[in-house]
Amino acid sequence: MKKILKLIPGLTFIADSINALIIIIKYSIGVNVQIEEERADPDDPKWENNPWAKVFEKRCAYALSYCHSKRVLDLCCGTGWTANELSKVAVSVKAVDYSKDSINNARRRFPKGNLLFEEMNALSLSYADESFDTVISMEAIEHFSKLDGEIFINEVYRVLKKGGTFVGSTPQVETKNPLKIMAMKKIDPFHLHLYSSDMLKSLLSKYFNNVIIESQPEEWMLFKCSK
Repeated sequence: MKKILKLIPGLTFIADSINALIIIIKYSIGVNVQIEEERADPDDPKWENNPWAKVFEKRCAYALSYCHSKRVLDLCCGTGWTANELSKVAVSVKAVDYSKDSINNARRRFPKGNLLFEEMNALSLSYADESFDTVISMEAIEHFSKLDGEIFINEVYRVLKKGGTFVGSTPQVETKNPLKIMAMKKIDPFHLHLYSSDMLKSLLSKYFNNVIIESQPEEWMLFKCSK
């Protein structure tokens, strides 16, 4: 069906717009809707048969390769699952989140000597300049407005050591259809600003060198860059 739509100019855009409009209406009036789970955790039994659990593990494996014997910062750490995995290879991991409940739960769940959980605003970190060898940020930047997203990246740059590595992931949205983008935000209202690969590369390149973005299945992307 998708191949047929592509053969007719403009038809894909119209079909996407109609589908998006249906989603927007459904979510606006609350009919048969399901809000996306933001605090993902592969160890949670409810994620056992969820394909996103494998995606989550893949993101973590990607990050791990840049954390061996490093001083690591995990920004917007959520449940703390990723931070705990990183602590198995890093010298130390500091993991921050704005949610007091998330931080307290993570502290109880992962009491490790080289892993410190702290309640903190990622837009105003209390750490000194150039404190970390590696900064990890999985599925975080899309939760900030466009303006705050730039502040977020500036903070990452500030606390990252010269020669250090910034690694992360975020949804990849290549469509220019405003209705489709609006529908995506209705499905996950926690996502305030969505990026195409070009938009993300443009933002990261303002601060970092050697920006590499890897598109993944299920419309998300991994990125890596250095200071």
